[in-house]
Amino acid sequence: MPCSHRAGRRARAGAAAVLLLLLPAAVHARANREEVARDFSRTVAMRPGQEFRLDHSLGDVTLRTHPQAEASIVARIRVSAPTAAEASAAVAQVVIGVQESAAAVAVRTQYPDSHPRNVSYSVDYEITLPAATPLQVRNSFGDVSVTGVKAEGDVRNSHGRLALADGRGVQRLENSFGAVEVLRNEGDVSIRNQNGAVKVTEVQGALEVSNRFADVEARSVLKGVTISNSNGNVLVADAGGVARLTNSFGKVEASLVRGDLTVVNGNGNLDVRGVTGAADLKTSFGAVEVAQVQGAVTVTNNNGAVTLRDVGGLAEVRGSFGRIEVRGAPKGVRVVGGNGDVVVSDVGPAYLKTSFGQLQAERVAGSLEAENTNGAVRAVGVKGPATVRTSFAGVVLSGVEGGAVEVHNQNGAVEVEAAGHAPCARITLATSFGPIRLRVPEGAGYDLVARTSFGSIHSDLPITASGTIGADSLSGRIGAGGCALSLTDSNGNIEILRTATTGR
Repeated sequence: MPCSHRAGRRARAGAAAVLLLLLPAAVHARANREEVARDFSRTVAMRPGQEFRLDHSLGDVTLRTHPQAEASIVARIRVSAPTAAEASAAVAQVVIGVQESAAAVAVRTQYPDSHPRNVSYSVDYEITLPAATPLQVRNSFGDVSVTGVKAEGDVRNSHGRLALADGRGVQRLENSFGAVEVLRNEGDVSIRNQNGAVKVTEVQGALEVSNRFADVEARSVLKGVTISNSNGNVLVADAGGVARLTNSFGKVEASLVRGDLTVVNGNGNLDVRGVTGAADLKTSFGAVEVAQVQGAVTVTNNNGAVTLRDVGGLAEVRGSFGRIEVRGAPKGVRVVGGNGDVVVSDVGPAYLKTSFGQLQAERVAGSLEAENTNGAVRAVGVKGPATVRTSFAGVVLSGVEGGAVEVHNQNGAVEVEAAGHAPCARITLATSFGPIRLRVPEGAGYDLVARTSFGSIHSDLPITASGTIGADSLSGRIGAGGCALSLTDSNGNIEILRTATTGR
């Protein structure tokens, strides 16, 4: 038994040694392949309006233009095989067919229907055409470059780069697993791509792009832009018309849009700057930043912050689980948030709503309506009536003029300072489990009704009482009266304090 075991080990060791000796030879055989090449060249006369068509695969295509009324077709054919004889036999079987008709000149690359698996082929084209020739190209597994064509083009490629430059006319481009690049085209451009980036610069027409799993960039488009993308970033800069952008799982940036802008995104940030029209923006799980929009702005966001600055039209924001900030919206603002702060300043009439966050408003040129739960409300400089509702937090209002003040709170303090030069306006303040502090200027006239429980009422100003007077209730007149003043509290004190009148 031991002898048999030793014999088996010697046999396996010998087989391994033979395999090691054979392996370098196999590697050497694969590495030493033979390549054979031959050239193809043909010139074909082209008539005005005649189309040029190319049906190709396994190689690059470079297409340029010249002033001659002819098509110059030059191809480099390469074949790789284990032996020179096999390569020479295979290269002779590659056929480049050229067919002429009144409608088109058609070129087609034909490879052998059957060939050994260890033989590989490639054909690279250099084609020169009259600039005004309509173009149709089909290619795969190679790059395509088109320069200077001044007619309608339809170019489709796959597994390679597709580039078009200095063109004119409507261009339809399609690719996959490769980038698409357009540089200067006088006419509309339509691009369909996947698994490859798209970059477009200087289009004197409209642009339409459909892509996925890569970035899309468009700069200097004279007319409208429509982009549908996914799993990549989108950038649009300097668009001369309406822009419609759809994306997911990537950032969207848009600037210098000379028309209306619509963006629908998901799981990505939005950055918008410089729009002459209106902007309608949607995203989720990403931040939104908007600045310098001349028209109205509508933003819908979930699970992300929103920041708006310098909005010429009405600003409307709906969001959740993120801070919402609007600065500079003179036509007005409407914000509905949740689980985040809301901050506005230098705005027109404002409606603000949130929960579990603070509401802050400064310099509101119009009415203010604020609704909150489980969050504080603070407003300074309101040029219109103010209505506030909240709970479980404090309310602070100052500089409110031009309208009534109404505050309803629960489980929080209320502090209000009446404007010194405001006309007579009704004031209604109510809360529970917190004090009410009202500051009024010298010479103000109010008809007061104040009630509380488990608290006291105090006034720095003389009050001419009427009706029942008690520690927890008081009715009377401050000054000459005339403005309704209602203060209602439970489990809290009420204080009426004097505010010095500012000089005018």
